[in-house]
Amino acid sequence: TELKLSFFLLPILVNHVTCALCDMVCTSVSSLKAHIRFRHCNERPFHCHLCDGSFKNTYDLHKHVETHNDSDAYSCDVEGCGFTSRTLRTLRQHYKRV
Repeated sequence: TELKLSFFLLPILVNHVTCALCDMVCTSVSSLKAHIRFRHCNERPFHCHLCDGSFKNTYDLHKHVETHNDSDAYSCDVEGCGFTSRTLRTLRQHYKRV
């Protein structure tokens, strides 16, 4: 039983790197670099072309750009509600509350 257990634990014990800033354990150097970039650096290289907003990644930039949409592209399909939103994220938050 001990031999079987050590077989499963070995990859975890051997293949890990630890963040010096918060002790988070990552499975690779590339994941550690990504962790440090997103959690510990203030660099925001992705800029909105419609305002002064800047973001750490393209996903957050894309979510932000949706907020500049002039029309309400998303609407609640609950009968009689009438809620509309410029972003899918806000509509999903609305559904959690309804």
